[in-house]
Amino acid sequence: MNKFKVVATDIDGTLTDTSLRIEPKAIIAIRKLEEKGVKFILSSGNALPFLICLKRYIGTSGPVIAESGGVVYYRNKMYRLGNLEAVAQALKALNERFSGLIEEHFSNRFRVSDLAIKRKVDIEKLRLALEDYPVRVLDSKFAIHLLDKRTDKGKALIKALNLIRVKPEEAVAIGDSLMDLPMFKAVGYSIALANSPIELRKRANYVTRNKFGEGFLEAMKKVFNCC
Repeated sequence: MNKFKVVATDIDGTLTDTSLRIEPKAIIAIRKLEEKGVKFILSSGNALPFLICLKRYIGTSGPVIAESGGVVYYRNKMYRLGNLEAVAQALKALNERFSGLIEEHFSNRFRVSDLAIKRKVDIEKLRLALEDYPVRVLDSKFAIHLLDKRTDKGKALIKALNLIRVKPEEAVAIGDSLMDLPMFKAVGYSIALANSPIELRKRANYVTRNKFGEGFLEAMKKVFNCC
């Protein structure tokens, strides 16, 4: 399977454990593959500054996808794909509907496309309250995200691949939540970690036996016989 030139990987729950600690061996594996010419695209629901820092300190060469697909960043240029104004209006509506129950994530001060809130209100109640707004409500398992309906990780990944002139069929996507499903649909090969929901595992080309960072290492061995 060494026809693949790019790996797009989720971070939380994929490179990390439930305490958000990155598996050190995963960093070593990424660096080894980068040295062999494989580009890594970090893809997360987190805000862009966090992704830029991770890219630098882990040592990846591909673009980054932040805010659940609302932002792509490459070579010091930011591409905003989502409408923050519409999302902000939706958040205002939630605050009015669920007075005192909505707690914003601290990273919202850095966000330019989506907004995140803590997982304190049932997500189906949030979706029902926002059914007339042009937003989607998604659960990353670490926060609830309000997104422009036109954006997702798959569309952002296509944008990222275009920036580095790589065909979708030459890319691998790895993830652990339903927010990663659009990436799976966009590429030539997809891998769900053992800690993924069954809906994601059903759509993957391969499901790891191991969870979290160990699952990521298993995926690298499966695809590249490495690390």
